Amino acid sequence: MKIIRYLLFPFSVLYAGIMRLRNIQYNNGSRPITTFDRVVISVGNLSTGGTGKTPMIEYLIGRLKDRYKVATVSRGYGRKTTGERIATPEDTARTLGDEPLQFYRKFGEEIKVVVGEERILAIPHLLMDYPETELILLDDAYQHRKVSRDFNIMLSDFSAPFYRDLVLPAGRLREGRSEAGRADAIVITKCPKTISDSTKAEIEKEVRAYNSVAPVFFSSIEYGELKPVFNKAKIEKEVAVISAIARPKPFYEYLEKRFTLMERFEFVDHYNFKSADLDRILRKLNGKRLSIVTTEKDMVRLLPFADHPLIRQFNVFYQPIEVSIDRPEIFEKLLLECIEGRKRELNS
Repeated sequence: MKIIRYLLFPFSVLYAGIMRLRNIQYNNGSRPITTFDRVVISVGNLSTGGTGKTPMIEYLIGRLKDRYKVATVSRGYGRKTTGERIATPEDTARTLGDEPLQFYRKFGEEIKVVVGEERILAIPHLLMDYPETELILLDDAYQHRKVSRDFNIMLSDFSAPFYRDLVLPAGRLREGRSEAGRADAIVITKCPKTISDSTKAEIEKEVRAYNSVAPVFFSSIEYGELKPVFNKAKIEKEVAVISAIARPKPFYEYLEKRFTLMERFEFVDHYNFKSADLDRILRKLNGKRLSIVTTEKDMVRLLPFADHPLIRQFNVFYQPIEVSIDRPEIFEKLLLECIEGRKRELNS
């Protein structure tokens, strides 16, 4: 693996240089940035996938939806539709994308969920239909610099921090490490609950080499009780797992503490399940006495298969997760100060 990374390193240098030039152009105004007359908060990362953007967006929604009229704007990765789209009860993962559908199913009409390949077009589409919108959460938009944002949240996985990674293709970074300097807050995600103060201090010291001012927070995943996808049922002690997420290892480790994992069926991130996939799984599990467990994101892509023989034969459960952040009062204060400050500017 080290040899491969060594061979790919020159291409990483080239790619990082291209991205750096792009960012310089945005910084000096030669590439335009559009500012909307709404508060905009972005959640994203430097690396490719798996840092916990979806639960972070849900964390923000949960804390802000009762104060403001909130909308999320996502690309809608994995959907089979094109153009701008606002979520309705008729939408599926194929029309909206799995993560936006998850937002909509969880919060319903308390928020607006919008998808579009170009956020710069999706936002006017949203505001035309819902001009009362006060706060827009940009999902996975750290590199989407066409839209100005008032607060930039950058996530980095505890087990694969950006400061130890390389730019694509030798590593997983979409931009060079120095671009962490654009963040207004940095959240180290998926931390162990037992993380020590000394470990936090060491991580913050590493981060400070690339961003000297943004506050650094540490978050961990809280697992809720398993919920049935289709019918109420009792879960078996032995389970099979279906997953199509970027980094499933922590999910497996959590389940292994509670159940006996008999089979694991892994697919690439955002994979759109097909009937043939479930046929294959059924052949493998046929005759066994167990339950099927999946993630919440994968669950929304399994909903269209309620009548498949696999679903009729086995009870299917999904694992809800939430984010907990250290110093939540300080984190929320930063958000509210930003939002209220921007609203005063807009109203002056």
